Amino acid sequence: MDFDKEFEKIRPYNDSEVKQGIERLMALKEFAKISKYLFPDVDLERVKGFLKKIDTIAEFQKIISNRFLQGIVKTTITEITSTGVDSVKNEGHLFIANHRDIVLDAALMQAILLSKDIPTTEITVGDNLTVNPFFKEMGKLNKMFTLYRGGGKIQMYKNAILHSKYIHRLVRERNTSLWIAQRDGRTKDGNDKTQQGLLKMLLGDRRDVAPAIKELDIVPVSISYELEPCFKEKINELYISKHREYVKEENEDMNSVVTGMFGQKGRVHIAFGTPINNTIKSVDEGNLTNNEIVDVFVTEIDKQIYNSYRLWPNNYIAWDMLNNSSKFQDKYTEKEKQEFESYVNKNISDIDGNKSEILEIALGIYANPINNKNI
Repeated sequence: MDFDKEFEKIRPYNDSEVKQGIERLMALKEFAKISKYLFPDVDLERVKGFLKKIDTIAEFQKIISNRFLQGIVKTTITEITSTGVDSVKNEGHLFIANHRDIVLDAALMQAILLSKDIPTTEITVGDNLTVNPFFKEMGKLNKMFTLYRGGGKIQMYKNAILHSKYIHRLVRERNTSLWIAQRDGRTKDGNDKTQQGLLKMLLGDRRDVAPAIKELDIVPVSISYELEPCFKEKINELYISKHREYVKEENEDMNSVVTGMFGQKGRVHIAFGTPINNTIKSVDEGNLTNNEIVDVFVTEIDKQIYNSYRLWPNNYIAWDMLNNSSKFQDKYTEKEKQEFESYVNKNISDIDGNKSEILEIALGIYANPINNKNI
């Protein structure tokens, strides 16, 4: 495989390609609506003239992407906080994060990094999203690189090697950080479990498992939303999946992107963990299988994500409701409980099916982070 040639197909734009990318972006029908959102009092042609002066990815992110993101934060997030970011170095890390929202998980992390004058990361995005021309152009202008999904076993293996080579070159040779989700698809049920297959993909064709993983200087990241993005949609998918195969509707992924962006999220917290190279000092490769070595790293990533996940009153309320308990009643007020009950009932009211099952699923989404913390 000619990796340099294949990398050209999946990489984001570089600075020399920014102007052409912006031209393509401005030619798309969605641009007028985004322009109105970003610059409500500015004529469209003036906005286009302004964008044509942008020369670099960094400029585009600071002037356009961050402005868009701050609008989302202002209108849909009560407060956004972070911990651990000050210990992140300006060098290559692989940030492995829990995945609750298609776009915002990574985007909000970039906003935190920008606020601390830390370079933004490249971001992985599935090829299922790049079929939308507007999302593709915005993605490539925001340091997104494409992960190929699907295909037969041979193609999936080839894709894994390609992705692995790209990520190792990015982090180790170019000293550039990358965000990647801990699993394919968003966590629907509140259980933020890292897929073993993710780390196997990162290995590619490497057989020196522990050194290959450690080369990436992995930092776990945990994002906690007070109000779960796409809550209703997740309940519906989980309920259907219990009874039959769930089949996505056309444009469902892009609809989820929009719902996740513009839906209310309450408070949000992003916790940067400790590089796992500092917490896993050595792995006895002589007495462990490759799968067991991978499990050592997966367990550490999960432990950090679980323990740094910030619990909100809604999590405690849901746990108590689900378990017919008052164990955590000191963590919330009666008013907060009533508001949460109303919020849940509103989201499940028009989902067809067994209401007690549907309610159990809805509460589980919020209760499971408590179970994972094992408090």
